Amino acid sequence: MENVYLFLGLVVPFLSLFGLIFSCVVFFKFDKVKGWFNKRAGTEIVSSFSFRTLRTLILTMVLGYVMFLVYMLTSILILGESATEGQLLWYGVVFAVLTLAYPVWRIVQRFLQYGRSADKKADMWRIIYDVIMNITFLFGGIMLMVVVSFVAVILSLTKWSGFVPGRLRELSGVEVVPESKNYYIVGAVLGVVAVISQWVGDGGQTFIGWLVGISALAIILYAWYQIRNTPKEDRKQITWQWGYMILTTYAVFTITWILIFVALALLVLYIILMATGHAGSGKDKYKVTCDNLTDDVINGRGVCSITNSRCTARDSGSCPYK
Repeated sequence: MENVYLFLGLVVPFLSLFGLIFSCVVFFKFDKVKGWFNKRAGTEIVSSFSFRTLRTLILTMVLGYVMFLVYMLTSILILGESATEGQLLWYGVVFAVLTLAYPVWRIVQRFLQYGRSADKKADMWRIIYDVIMNITFLFGGIMLMVVVSFVAVILSLTKWSGFVPGRLRELSGVEVVPESKNYYIVGAVLGVVAVISQWVGDGGQTFIGWLVGISALAIILYAWYQIRNTPKEDRKQITWQWGYMILTTYAVFTITWILIFVALALLVLYIILMATGHAGSGKDKYKVTCDNLTDDVINGRGVCSITNSRCTARDSGSCPYK
Protein backbone atom coordinates (compact mmCIF):
# COMPACT_ATOMS: atom_id res chain seq x y z
CA MET A 1 0.00 0.00 0.00
CA GLU A 2 2.89 2.33 0.75
CA ASN A 3 4.23 1.75 -2.78
CA VAL A 4 0.86 2.77 -4.21
CA TYR A 5 0.89 6.00 -2.21
CA LEU A 6 4.49 6.65 -3.30
CA PHE A 7 3.55 6.08 -6.94
CA LEU A 8 0.57 8.42 -6.70
CA GLY A 9 2.72 11.00 -4.92
CA LEU A 10 5.10 11.00 -7.89
CA VAL A 11 2.59 10.73 -10.75
CA VAL A 12 -0.20 13.07 -9.60
CA PRO A 13 2.02 16.20 -9.26
CA PHE A 14 3.50 15.52 -12.70
CA LEU A 15 0.06 15.09 -14.27
CA SER A 16 -1.21 18.21 -12.48
CA LEU A 17 1.71 20.28 -13.81
CA PHE A 18 1.26 18.86 -17.31
CA GLY A 19 -2.51 19.44 -17.19
CA LEU A 20 -2.16 23.04 -16.05
CA ILE A 21 0.50 23.93 -18.64
CA PHE A 22 -1.23 22.17 -21.54
CA SER A 23 -4.64 23.62 -20.63
CA CYS A 24 -3.09 27.10 -20.86
CA VAL A 25 -1.64 26.19 -24.28
CA VAL A 26 -5.07 24.96 -25.43
CA PHE A 27 -6.78 28.12 -24.16
CA PHE A 28 -4.36 30.56 -25.80
CA LYS A 29 -3.04 28.55 -28.81
CA PHE A 30 -5.73 26.03 -29.74
CA ASP A 31 -5.19 26.56 -33.49
CA LYS A 32 -1.63 25.27 -33.20
CA VAL A 33 -2.73 22.31 -31.04
CA LYS A 34 -5.41 21.14 -33.46
CA GLY A 35 -3.06 21.72 -36.42
CA TRP A 36 -0.44 19.48 -34.81
CA PHE A 37 -2.91 16.60 -34.29
CA ASN A 38 -4.51 16.99 -37.74
CA LYS A 39 -1.08 16.87 -39.40
CA ARG A 40 -0.15 13.61 -37.70
CA ALA A 41 -3.53 12.05 -38.38
CA GLY A 42 -3.24 12.89 -42.08
CA THR A 43 -6.75 14.37 -42.04
CA GLU A 44 -8.86 16.76 -40.05
CA ILE A 45 -9.82 15.01 -36.83
CA VAL A 46 -10.22 18.24 -34.81
CA SER A 47 -11.95 21.38 -36.07
CA SER A 48 -12.83 23.09 -32.79
CA PHE A 49 -12.83 22.25 -29.13
CA SER A 50 -15.95 20.27 -28.23
CA PHE A 51 -17.41 19.06 -24.95
CA ARG A 52 -18.08 15.78 -26.76
CA THR A 53 -14.40 14.98 -26.15
CA LEU A 54 -14.98 15.33 -22.40
CA ARG A 55 -18.50 13.90 -22.34
CA THR A 56 -17.58 10.63 -20.64
CA LEU A 57 -15.48 12.36 -17.97
CA ILE A 58 -18.06 15.08 -17.27
CA LEU A 59 -20.95 12.63 -17.07
CA THR A 60 -18.88 10.39 -14.79
CA MET A 61 -18.23 13.34 -12.47
CA VAL A 62 -21.92 14.31 -12.44
CA LEU A 63 -22.90 10.66 -11.89
CA GLY A 64 -20.38 10.43 -9.05
CA TYR A 65 -21.86 13.56 -7.44
CA VAL A 66 -25.38 12.12 -7.72
CA MET A 67 -24.23 8.77 -6.31
CA PHE A 68 -22.58 10.58 -3.40
CA LEU A 69 -25.85 12.38 -2.58
CA VAL A 70 -27.79 9.11 -2.81
CA TYR A 71 -25.18 7.39 -0.62
CA MET A 72 -25.47 10.11 2.05
CA LEU A 73 -29.28 10.02 1.98
CA THR A 74 -29.70 6.25 2.00
CA SER A 75 -26.84 5.11 4.24
CA ILE A 76 -28.65 6.19 7.40
CA LEU A 77 -32.04 4.95 6.17
CA ILE A 78 -30.78 1.50 5.16
CA LEU A 79 -27.87 0.84 7.53
CA GLY A 80 -29.10 2.93 10.45
CA GLU A 81 -27.19 5.31 12.71
CA SER A 82 -25.39 2.41 14.42
CA ALA A 83 -23.66 1.29 11.20
CA THR A 84 -19.97 0.43 11.58
CA GLU A 85 -17.19 1.97 9.50
CA GLY A 86 -16.76 -1.32 7.64
CA GLN A 87 -20.44 -1.41 6.64
CA LEU A 88 -20.32 2.20 5.45
CA LEU A 89 -17.13 1.46 3.49
CA TRP A 90 -18.61 -1.53 1.65
CA TYR A 91 -21.83 0.38 1.02
CA GLY A 92 -19.73 3.19 -0.48
CA VAL A 93 -17.83 0.69 -2.66
CA VAL A 94 -21.16 -0.36 -4.21
CA PHE A 95 -21.87 3.22 -5.29
CA ALA A 96 -18.28 3.65 -6.53
CA VAL A 97 -18.62 0.54 -8.72
CA LEU A 98 -21.95 1.79 -10.09
CA THR A 99 -20.29 5.12 -10.91
CA LEU A 100 -17.29 3.55 -12.67
CA ALA A 101 -19.43 1.14 -14.68
CA TYR A 102 -20.36 3.92 -17.11
CA PRO A 103 -16.82 5.09 -18.06
CA VAL A 104 -15.63 1.48 -18.37
CA TRP A 105 -18.50 0.74 -20.76
CA ARG A 106 -17.67 3.89 -22.80
CA ILE A 107 -13.98 2.95 -23.05
CA VAL A 108 -14.81 -0.58 -24.24
CA GLN A 109 -17.28 0.84 -26.76
CA ARG A 110 -14.64 3.30 -28.06
CA PHE A 111 -12.07 0.58 -28.73
CA LEU A 112 -14.70 -1.58 -30.44
CA GLN A 113 -15.37 1.38 -32.76
CA TYR A 114 -11.62 1.61 -33.43
CA GLY A 115 -11.55 -2.05 -34.43
CA ARG A 116 -14.23 -1.39 -37.07
CA SER A 117 -12.65 1.86 -38.30
CA ALA A 118 -11.65 2.17 -41.97
CA ASP A 119 -8.94 4.79 -41.20
CA LYS A 120 -7.18 3.35 -38.18
CA LYS A 121 -4.39 5.95 -38.21
CA ALA A 122 -6.81 8.88 -37.95
CA ASP A 123 -8.94 7.09 -35.40
CA MET A 124 -5.91 6.23 -33.24
CA TRP A 125 -4.76 9.85 -33.22
CA ARG A 126 -8.29 10.89 -32.30
CA ILE A 127 -8.15 8.49 -29.33
CA ILE A 128 -4.77 9.94 -28.32
CA TYR A 129 -6.21 13.47 -28.59
CA ASP A 130 -9.24 12.50 -26.47
CA VAL A 131 -7.05 10.87 -23.80
CA ILE A 132 -4.72 13.89 -23.57
CA MET A 133 -7.65 16.31 -23.41
CA ASN A 134 -9.36 14.32 -20.65
CA ILE A 135 -6.13 14.14 -18.61
CA THR A 136 -5.61 17.87 -19.19
CA PHE A 137 -9.15 18.70 -18.11
CA LEU A 138 -9.04 16.49 -15.02
CA PHE A 139 -5.60 17.51 -13.70
CA GLY A 140 -5.36 21.16 -14.76
CA GLY A 141 -8.21 22.21 -16.97
CA ILE A 142 -10.75 22.38 -14.17
CA MET A 143 -8.48 24.72 -12.21
CA LEU A 144 -7.95 26.91 -15.29
CA MET A 145 -11.69 26.97 -16.02
CA VAL A 146 -12.39 28.16 -12.47
CA VAL A 147 -9.73 30.88 -12.76
CA VAL A 148 -11.05 31.94 -16.17
CA SER A 149 -14.61 32.13 -14.80
CA PHE A 150 -13.47 34.48 -12.01
CA VAL A 151 -11.53 36.60 -14.52
CA ALA A 152 -14.56 36.67 -16.86
CA VAL A 153 -16.88 37.92 -14.08
CA ILE A 154 -14.44 40.61 -12.94
CA LEU A 155 -13.58 41.77 -16.47
CA SER A 156 -17.27 41.80 -17.47
CA LEU A 157 -17.58 44.91 -15.30
CA THR A 158 -14.68 46.67 -17.06
CA LYS A 159 -13.72 47.85 -20.55
CA TRP A 160 -11.88 44.52 -21.07
CA SER A 161 -15.13 42.55 -20.93
CA GLY A 162 -14.53 41.03 -24.37
CA PHE A 163 -11.21 39.31 -23.55
CA VAL A 164 -12.51 35.98 -22.20
CA PRO A 165 -15.52 35.77 -24.59
CA GLY A 166 -13.13 36.37 -27.49
CA ARG A 167 -10.81 33.55 -26.44
CA LEU A 168 -13.75 31.18 -25.91
CA ARG A 169 -15.18 32.11 -29.32
CA GLU A 170 -11.89 31.18 -31.02
CA LEU A 171 -11.72 27.98 -29.00
CA SER A 172 -15.27 26.77 -29.61
CA GLY A 173 -16.22 28.39 -32.92
CA VAL A 174 -19.52 29.63 -31.44
CA GLU A 175 -20.76 32.56 -29.35
CA VAL A 176 -20.34 31.36 -25.77
CA VAL A 177 -21.47 34.26 -23.57
CA PRO A 178 -25.26 34.79 -23.27
CA GLU A 179 -26.59 38.30 -23.83
CA SER A 180 -28.30 38.47 -20.43
CA LYS A 181 -26.40 38.22 -17.14
CA ASN A 182 -29.45 37.42 -14.99
CA TYR A 183 -27.79 34.18 -13.92
CA TYR A 184 -25.39 36.34 -11.86
CA ILE A 185 -28.35 36.88 -9.51
CA VAL A 186 -28.54 33.14 -8.78
CA GLY A 187 -24.88 33.07 -7.75
CA ALA A 188 -25.28 36.20 -5.61
CA VAL A 189 -28.35 34.79 -3.82
CA LEU A 190 -26.55 31.49 -3.10
CA GLY A 191 -23.58 33.49 -1.78
CA VAL A 192 -25.84 35.40 0.63
CA VAL A 193 -27.45 32.13 1.76
CA ALA A 194 -23.97 30.65 2.38
CA VAL A 195 -23.08 33.62 4.60
CA ILE A 196 -26.37 33.41 6.53
CA SER A 197 -25.73 29.71 7.16
CA GLN A 198 -22.69 30.62 9.26
CA TRP A 199 -24.91 32.21 11.92
CA VAL A 200 -27.50 29.47 12.29
CA GLY A 201 -27.31 26.27 14.33
CA ASP A 202 -25.75 23.01 13.20
CA GLY A 203 -29.11 21.73 12.02
CA GLY A 204 -29.69 24.89 10.00
CA GLN A 205 -26.21 24.69 8.47
CA THR A 206 -26.84 21.10 7.40
CA PHE A 207 -30.18 22.04 5.88
CA ILE A 208 -28.75 25.03 4.00
CA GLY A 209 -25.80 22.92 2.83
CA TRP A 210 -28.16 20.32 1.38
CA LEU A 211 -30.29 23.11 -0.11
CA VAL A 212 -27.30 24.64 -1.91
CA GLY A 213 -26.08 21.21 -3.06
CA ILE A 214 -29.48 20.16 -4.40
CA SER A 215 -29.92 23.57 -6.07
CA ALA A 216 -26.58 23.10 -7.87
CA LEU A 217 -27.63 19.61 -8.96
CA ALA A 218 -31.01 20.94 -10.16
CA ILE A 219 -29.25 23.59 -12.27
CA ILE A 220 -26.98 20.93 -13.83
CA LEU A 221 -29.92 18.60 -14.57
CA TYR A 222 -31.94 21.46 -16.08
CA ALA A 223 -28.95 22.36 -18.27
CA TRP A 224 -28.68 18.74 -19.41
CA TYR A 225 -32.42 18.69 -20.18
CA GLN A 226 -32.18 21.85 -22.29
CA ILE A 227 -29.13 20.60 -24.13
CA ARG A 228 -30.81 17.27 -24.95
CA ASN A 229 -33.94 19.05 -26.25
CA THR A 230 -32.06 21.57 -28.38
CA PRO A 231 -31.86 20.96 -32.17
CA LYS A 232 -28.61 19.25 -33.12
CA GLU A 233 -27.29 22.22 -35.10
CA ASP A 234 -27.61 24.52 -32.04
CA ARG A 235 -26.60 21.98 -29.39
CA LYS A 236 -22.93 22.90 -29.40
CA GLN A 237 -23.60 26.56 -28.68
CA ILE A 238 -26.14 25.88 -25.92
CA THR A 239 -23.69 23.41 -24.31
CA TRP A 240 -20.93 26.01 -24.23
CA GLN A 241 -23.32 28.68 -22.93
CA TRP A 242 -24.57 26.48 -20.11
CA GLY A 243 -21.01 25.52 -19.17
CA TYR A 244 -20.06 29.20 -19.11
CA MET A 245 -23.13 30.13 -17.04
CA ILE A 246 -22.53 27.37 -14.46
CA LEU A 247 -18.88 28.34 -13.98
CA THR A 248 -19.52 32.09 -13.78
CA THR A 249 -22.45 31.50 -11.40
CA TYR A 250 -20.01 29.65 -9.13
CA ALA A 251 -17.57 32.57 -9.47
CA VAL A 252 -20.28 35.11 -8.53
CA PHE A 253 -21.29 32.88 -5.59
CA THR A 254 -17.71 32.81 -4.27
CA ILE A 255 -17.05 36.52 -4.92
CA THR A 256 -20.32 37.43 -3.15
CA TRP A 257 -19.58 35.66 0.12
CA ILE A 258 -15.97 36.87 0.10
CA LEU A 259 -17.10 40.49 -0.37
CA ILE A 260 -19.71 40.12 2.39
CA PHE A 261 -17.15 38.73 4.85
CA VAL A 262 -14.63 41.45 3.92
CA ALA A 263 -17.32 44.14 4.38
CA LEU A 264 -18.29 42.67 7.77
CA ALA A 265 -14.64 42.53 8.83
CA LEU A 266 -14.12 46.18 7.84
CA LEU A 267 -17.31 47.14 9.68
CA VAL A 268 -16.14 45.39 12.85
CA LEU A 269 -12.72 47.05 12.52
CA TYR A 270 -14.37 50.46 12.10
CA ILE A 271 -16.56 49.90 15.18
CA ILE A 272 -13.49 48.92 17.20
CA LEU A 273 -11.62 52.03 16.05
CA MET A 274 -14.62 54.19 16.89
CA ALA A 275 -14.88 52.62 20.34
CA THR A 276 -11.19 53.16 21.07
CA GLY A 277 -11.17 56.68 19.64
CA HIS A 278 -8.85 55.92 16.72
CA ALA A 279 -11.35 56.33 13.87
CA GLY A 280 -10.66 59.39 11.80
CA SER A 281 -7.23 59.84 13.37
CA GLY A 282 -5.35 62.62 11.61
CA LYS A 283 -8.54 64.27 10.29
CA ASP A 284 -9.09 67.01 12.87
CA LYS A 285 -12.16 69.25 12.70
CA TYR A 286 -10.60 71.68 15.18
CA LYS A 287 -7.03 72.78 15.70
CA VAL A 288 -6.09 72.38 19.36
CA THR A 289 -3.20 73.85 21.29
CA CYS A 290 -2.78 72.31 24.72
CA ASP A 291 0.05 71.55 27.13
CA ASN A 292 -1.48 68.10 27.75
CA LEU A 293 -1.12 66.96 24.11
CA THR A 294 1.62 64.38 23.52
CA ASP A 295 2.80 62.13 20.75
CA ASP A 296 2.43 58.41 21.44
CA VAL A 297 4.13 55.66 19.44
CA ILE A 298 1.15 53.31 19.75
CA ASN A 299 -1.83 55.67 19.81
CA GLY A 300 -0.44 58.24 17.38
CA ARG A 301 -0.14 62.02 17.50
CA GLY A 302 -2.35 64.40 19.47
CA VAL A 303 -2.92 62.12 22.47
CA CYS A 304 -4.25 63.59 25.70
CA SER A 305 -1.87 62.86 28.57
CA ILE A 306 -4.78 62.84 31.00
CA THR A 307 -6.83 60.11 29.30
CA ASN A 308 -4.01 58.55 27.25
CA SER A 309 -6.33 58.58 24.22
CA ARG A 310 -7.17 60.84 21.29
CA CYS A 311 -7.96 64.42 22.32
CA THR A 312 -11.76 64.90 22.17
CA ALA A 313 -11.38 68.64 21.53
CA ARG A 314 -9.93 67.89 18.08
CA ASP A 315 -13.39 66.61 17.05
CA SER A 316 -15.78 68.58 19.30
CA GLY A 317 -13.94 71.87 19.76
CA SER A 318 -14.27 71.82 23.56
CA CYS A 319 -12.14 70.17 26.23
CA PRO A 320 -13.92 68.58 29.21
CA TYR A 321 -10.89 69.26 31.43
CA LYS A 322 -10.85 73.05 30.96
